[in-house]
Amino acid sequence: MSDISYSKFLIKSKFNPKKAKKYMESYDKIMESGLFDKNYYLKAYPHIAKSGMDPLVHYLFYGYKEDKNPSAQFNLKRYLEEYPEIKRKGLNPLVHYIDNDHEGFTLEENPFIARRKKILDTNSLFLANYSFDSEPLVSIIILNRNGLGHLQRLFADFDKKTNYSNYEIIVVDNASCDESVEYLHSLDLPVTVIENSENVSFSKGNNDAAKIANGEYLLLLNNDIEPTYGWLNEMVGTALNNENVGSIGAKLVFPYYEDMESQGKSFSIQHAGVKFREERTPYIYGPYHEHMYSTMLFSDELNHQKEVISNTAACLLVPKDVYFELDGLDEQYIYGYEDIDFAFKLYKAGYKTIYNPAVLLFHHESATRHEDDDRKNQLNYHNIMHFADKWGDFIFKEILKDKIEANKFFTNKKLDFSIISKNNDLIKKVVSKLNNECYNVKLIPNIDDLDIGQDCDILISTEKEYDIKNVSSRLNLIKILISDENNNDYDMVLSENDFEFNLLDKIKEKYL
Repeated sequence: MSDISYSKFLIKSKFNPKKAKKYMESYDKIMESGLFDKNYYLKAYPHIAKSGMDPLVHYLFYGYKEDKNPSAQFNLKRYLEEYPEIKRKGLNPLVHYIDNDHEGFTLEENPFIARRKKILDTNSLFLANYSFDSEPLVSIIILNRNGLGHLQRLFADFDKKTNYSNYEIIVVDNASCDESVEYLHSLDLPVTVIENSENVSFSKGNNDAAKIANGEYLLLLNNDIEPTYGWLNEMVGTALNNENVGSIGAKLVFPYYEDMESQGKSFSIQHAGVKFREERTPYIYGPYHEHMYSTMLFSDELNHQKEVISNTAACLLVPKDVYFELDGLDEQYIYGYEDIDFAFKLYKAGYKTIYNPAVLLFHHESATRHEDDDRKNQLNYHNIMHFADKWGDFIFKEILKDKIEANKFFTNKKLDFSIISKNNDLIKKVVSKLNNECYNVKLIPNIDDLDIGQDCDILISTEKEYDIKNVSSRLNLIKILISDENNNDYDMVLSENDFEFNLLDKIKEKYL
């Protein structure tokens, strides 16, 4: 029987004894039926948790009137469409369903379970299922702080899902005060635990673990990852079947979210390789996950193995000798940009960073640490500025080259020109030429227009009186004046002949 007293049901029913008794009896029947999903209900309607009311009591007296579903399987809207008299009589649909022995209405397949199964079944078709004459040892490194729930999900059927036998696990526990360490020691897996007395950075934690790792490969893995079958077999196989490998990354997918605020990103892409976009302030190119939030998990564009500029360290396989050759992760970063920094070190050293979409993992992101907003903003600024100081000039040149050659390796954006000029014959020729090269060109005839925007890479002016000092743009904007006179406010001064025939050559000559 329900632990909730009859008096509480009586109060909720506004002292209607018949209704109170009915709902009290229904409470137990519903709980036995499994048709009310408490976790679903609280996540889908989070304000109910704040009320402190028993979720099923809320549904019985209020939720059904507000058209709330008691579970993912019971579609309230469809039930009322099939039985319109229920709403006219003001009856509770779930109570009615149970009292009438479930006749005439088919429950929906849980969309979470159905979609997840379809994703896993589809991905299994793309697995190579490598076989190895000899499996190299892989050292799986995981950082954890008060992440017991995440660890339990990560290690559920871990050996079965991994489909690879030669691995060790090193968990760096950053002063957890939950039962994480006890749980780790209880696992029937080859686990070593480094117990820190403080919360060290992501870089330091991984570097410390790498120093005691026995593996030929290191695998950096977040504790908020949920692996799927074949993931490690696929990663190692990819590394062994490619030359000059620096790292192998995975396709990361958001899990199913029951709460309405996050539900839209359920089973969409979280990571499928990294690209860069320009940001006006500070002077930095911001990394972003390509195809983020796309639900086309197996589209041609997403589902082929390819070389990328960077993968996320939420799941990253690296040959240990390469890791130490490049001095591991830069410990100047504090939970941010470490993996992007390491990817650039790989790229500059001539190693390949490979994205393998068959390595599909669910990422319950941002579980490793929790910071208040002010602290998070401070760390973010620190990381951005360290990254900018270290790599800003290098990225500027690489992305400029990438745009000129339309490689789409660093960025998907086209080279963007703004031209401050009257539309004379010379300008018409140049605009036509640049358009034929598939660049973005914007002609600005108004010399009082100083808002160039953050997309513009190259500003060209034929008007000497244009107030170039006060333009609103990115700090790394290339400013070119077409004139026979020198002008120190511009980065380059070109003659009309150079402008028409040698513009890109002059830009490459100066910057690349």
